Amino acid sequence: MNKETILTASNYKLKTPCRNQIEMQFKSLDDLLASDHKARDIWEFVQSMDCSPCFEVLKTFYGGDGRPATSPQVLLALWIYSILDGNISARKLAELCKNHNAYKWIAGGIPINRTTLSEFRSLNPLLFEDLLTNCLAVMLKAGLINDTDFAQDGTRIKANAGFNSYHREEKLEKIREEVKRYIKQLKLEEDIYDKQEHAKKERIAKDRLRRVEEALKILEKERSLKEENGTRYREPPSEEDLKEVRASTTDPIARKMKMGDGGFRLAYNVQLATGIDSRVVYGADVTTTLDPGTSPKMMVLVHNRLRKLKMDNAKNWIGDSAYSGKGDVEVAAEQYPNCRYYAPPKARKGIDPKKHLKTDSEAVKKWRDLIDTIEVNELYKRRCSTAEFSNAQMKNRGLGELFVRGLEKVKSNILLNVIAQSMSRYFDLCEKQMILVN
Repeated sequence: MNKETILTASNYKLKTPCRNQIEMQFKSLDDLLASDHKARDIWEFVQSMDCSPCFEVLKTFYGGDGRPATSPQVLLALWIYSILDGNISARKLAELCKNHNAYKWIAGGIPINRTTLSEFRSLNPLLFEDLLTNCLAVMLKAGLINDTDFAQDGTRIKANAGFNSYHREEKLEKIREEVKRYIKQLKLEEDIYDKQEHAKKERIAKDRLRRVEEALKILEKERSLKEENGTRYREPPSEEDLKEVRASTTDPIARKMKMGDGGFRLAYNVQLATGIDSRVVYGADVTTTLDPGTSPKMMVLVHNRLRKLKMDNAKNWIGDSAYSGKGDVEVAAEQYPNCRYYAPPKARKGIDPKKHLKTDSEAVKKWRDLIDTIEVNELYKRRCSTAEFSNAQMKNRGLGELFVRGLEKVKSNILLNVIAQSMSRYFDLCEKQMILVN
């Protein structure tokens, strides 16, 4: 009787990896990427933009002291490619610049570290406002955008802070005293620690003290706002309600908000204004309040940008029911009488929203006349695929939670993401235009 032969891995003829074989390769960075790679398109677009606002922060000049600075165009291109790739972390982006061919090609041999990337992302938001305008100027010159109808919508993005840092005034006062005592103790123990280590501990403690004091100031503002709203709606808050007001020691500006999943987190409310025809974002703003009352400011931002681009003013401004307050309607009509403002009314049982009231202004009466008209209904149907599209695209690319703190840094981060999204739309519109031509 023949015994069955038992085969092992050594009996099979296989190709196995050999990682210690020395090879000689002659390649440039240009050889790493295909000629039609997306990284090349992004770099070409960035070069066609006017990036001069970013150069204003540089302090190195020919003939002067100091090392050469990293080109802002390189940093901008790296961030845009990274965001479109679904990454918003500076630490991960720095690693990709060492290990990924596309990022290596964009960097072009320049050493990139996470500190440089983080500092660029946290530049003054006014610089990113100018960059967004210049980004749209490239698209306008290419004949890809000519929007006159706009849709506004808000989305809440979790702040870089948790509820364990969200405290009442009594707790904040206690933390402040503890930090002050710690700083005094550090000064007494200055000779014990290494000089560099002592400076680091003191810097961290002083930064924490600054944030706690800022949180206490925010509490006063929130109390004043509660009392003001109570007077307006004839429901003054009680002493207990005022004592329950809290602020975060991690990010004092962030407020507790209800998120899309029904839960509550510390977050920011990001407002976007999108062109209905092109689905390109023309304006972005960050607030810590709800949607009502934000549309007039957004209209100013967008109209100023349209004027800089020498485009026609907006003809229609569409929002959801959160923007249908009388204040929004009246201010919008006063600022831009030639722009038709519409947001559907909130459903209220037993109340006909189309009926004119004695207290209605002319602007509110015109708004009521637009309700359920065929033209406005057709325009409103397109709102979801524009405003909601912009919000969804940002979150799909990793912006479900912020990596920065403070209103200015958050706004800079949002604007950087908006520039990346606009660039993505540029490539989509170019491809669509080519299909139509062919």
